[in-house]
Amino acid sequence: MSQTQEERENQGLKERSEDSIINKLLEMQSSEEYLAFLKSKEWKEDLLSLIREGKEKEIKKILQELYISDIAFFIEQIEKEDAIKLLSYLEPEQKGQVIVELDEHIRNEIINELSPEEIKEIVSELESDLQADILNSLEKDKKSRVLSLLEPEDRFDVTELLSYPENTAGSIMSKELVSVPEDATVNQAINVLRKVSKETQDIYNVFVVDQFGRYKGHIKLPKLILSKPKTKVKKIMEQELLPVNVMMDIEEIANLFTRYDFIVVPVIDEKGVLVGRITADDIMEVIQKESTEDILRLGGITKEETIETPILAAAWRRIYWLIINLGTAFLAASVVKLFEENIEKVVTLAAFLPIVAGMGGNSASQSMSFVIRNLALGEIKEKGEMRFIFREIKLGLLSGISLSIISMGIIYLLVNNFWLTIIMGIAMFGNLLNAAIVGASIPIILQRYNIDPAIASSVIVTTFTDMGGFFLILSLASLFMNHLLGV
Repeated sequence: MSQTQEERENQGLKERSEDSIINKLLEMQSSEEYLAFLKSKEWKEDLLSLIREGKEKEIKKILQELYISDIAFFIEQIEKEDAIKLLSYLEPEQKGQVIVELDEHIRNEIINELSPEEIKEIVSELESDLQADILNSLEKDKKSRVLSLLEPEDRFDVTELLSYPENTAGSIMSKELVSVPEDATVNQAINVLRKVSKETQDIYNVFVVDQFGRYKGHIKLPKLILSKPKTKVKKIMEQELLPVNVMMDIEEIANLFTRYDFIVVPVIDEKGVLVGRITADDIMEVIQKESTEDILRLGGITKEETIETPILAAAWRRIYWLIINLGTAFLAASVVKLFEENIEKVVTLAAFLPIVAGMGGNSASQSMSFVIRNLALGEIKEKGEMRFIFREIKLGLLSGISLSIISMGIIYLLVNNFWLTIIMGIAMFGNLLNAAIVGASIPIILQRYNIDPAIASSVIVTTFTDMGGFFLILSLASLFMNHLLGV
């Protein structure tokens, strides 16, 4: 039976759509054009149609022209079944690189849908740190099955990485590196480099070790290539890179990279033996992840919550912190309750309570954010806690003086009451000083007791500034009540 005219037209439109995507990608001359293309909806809709129709040849052509990160971004926006189908069109190495780029919860869903044999095929093409990332996403039984399928060398390396505690150097390092003995010549080192480079990406340095495998130094590639072939590597090696212990916390390693602009650092064990390396791109992912987690924790949201998190589970996690906030709000309200007679006598006081409390909360947030950031960077540990606290107190004094003068002027214009103006000025000054002290000290105290300051600081600090602001206004009003009433 021949095709109808409508069917032929639809077929022609689809073919032109396929060609259109590929042609647009091939014709692009700049990053601006490529980014503009990615923002359009048409190519995503067309590619999704091709996936559902099973147009393997056309899909592969398109995927060849896209960056790995953009393929991962596209997969995050489509249904799981379509995502798995799209992955099947990629080569095993590309497939692994895409899976590693995916958002954690989406990666977990997709990878657990694949068979152990499919996962083994994917991870076999990746470096050890990426292999460990993928295997960490698997359920226990499936992880064991995949490990049993790997080559002995890969299995040994991945098992070692999986054995290290989370958030340590060992958990994010790569086992692939170039190392040579210190008595080797430059020519021998270059031969090792040629051999290892087939399996190792992003080689920046050749590491030098002694006869026991202990790290001694490194040689940058340009220097190695330009040196005379018979020169001993120990004569040209450098020692500017600071090796990190395999159990070192990743936040400390991140500080090391940002402070010294390292591209790569060697990882050693307790005996000083070179066991791996960490590159700048590894640590950038850590910094981004930690920053995101800190922002979420400041809002009382856990890192596990995503758009796919069940509503009831997400609600409970949020309500937990809101209940704590509710409790602290009642504490602040209890201060107002103590002075309710004064408020009945001078009702205007109630209008100004939230101003002083709110300004205290905003000021405390500034101090708190500054201190938490420097705690994360290790600056407070290095330069001393009191230096940071006294700095914030000085800022609190200056802010208190400035804002109390401004608020006094505004309040006097509004109510034309000298004593109420004085009370508000003193309360504003006192609460901003209080805010600076608690905003700077609470995060430091919490960290001493191994409590994450990003999670707990805001609740405690807000309680102090609310209670402080209410108490200062109402206690001063009580003290000067006769003057306020004109008695």
